[in-house]
Amino acid sequence: MKKILIVASSTDTLELKDNKKMATGYYLDELAVPAQYFIEAGYAVVIATPHGNKPIMDENSNKLALFDNNEAKHKAAVKFVVTNPSMQKPKTLKEVSKNTKDYVAVYVPGGHAPMNDLMQDPDLGKILRDFHKEKKVTAFLCHGPVAALASLPKAQEFRRALVDGNRTAARELAKNWQYAGYNMTVFSDDEEKIAEKEMKGEVQFFVADALTLAGGYVENAAVFKPLVVQDRELITGQNPASDLELAKAVVKAIVERKTEKFSEPHMTKFGPEEHTADL
Repeated sequence: MKKILIVASSTDTLELKDNKKMATGYYLDELAVPAQYFIEAGYAVVIATPHGNKPIMDENSNKLALFDNNEAKHKAAVKFVVTNPSMQKPKTLKEVSKNTKDYVAVYVPGGHAPMNDLMQDPDLGKILRDFHKEKKVTAFLCHGPVAALASLPKAQEFRRALVDGNRTAARELAKNWQYAGYNMTVFSDDEEKIAEKEMKGEVQFFVADALTLAGGYVENAAVFKPLVVQDRELITGQNPASDLELAKAVVKAIVERKTEKFSEPHMTKFGPEEHTADL
């Protein structure tokens, strides 16, 4: 059975400005909805974290509203993260980085946690560089796209420059990023400002700004409206509302991977037609 790698953070705490901290982790719908869709489409999912520990769920994501108030969908998501064997015993990213040939796609869900370890993890960086070289489907959702910066040779220094507010250094450290010039989306500044009010604190940097500084062409829909953008092998989704559309785009791209069109610079947007005017 073909495998899709799902990468989650090993951390459960996010540092904010003014020495504040908040609990974090993966968003339930962002991990479980695509994972379940991949399995239904005939793929095996393999979970991996930097330390091989079971990823922590952000409790703010354990709510019906993120599942269209559908109790059955919510229960199925909870059941997946509680019972899926790979969720209970993830692989380490180092182990996966030694041999990526068995995976047809990699996917990183959001929650704020990827802003911690994933965006500067050297093993994830190697995985992403291998996938990019082979033009394998590479997908990120919500805050997840910030993890694409792990592919930078000096990802840790780049993150430090962001935290320090040194934009000049960040641009220099991000030169020749493998996704520079790609169209992409990520959790928007406006959405983050709303989240900050709920967190009662400010993030150390905005993920959309980080990707833009690195050379990504970032666009967003209106706040909390679904948007999925595909450019070549890279597929990104803006927010939790984009979970299912992103999963569909990933499966479709895996099937189309060997076509000439897939390898050429192009952009495709996915999402309900009623949201087109919000782009």
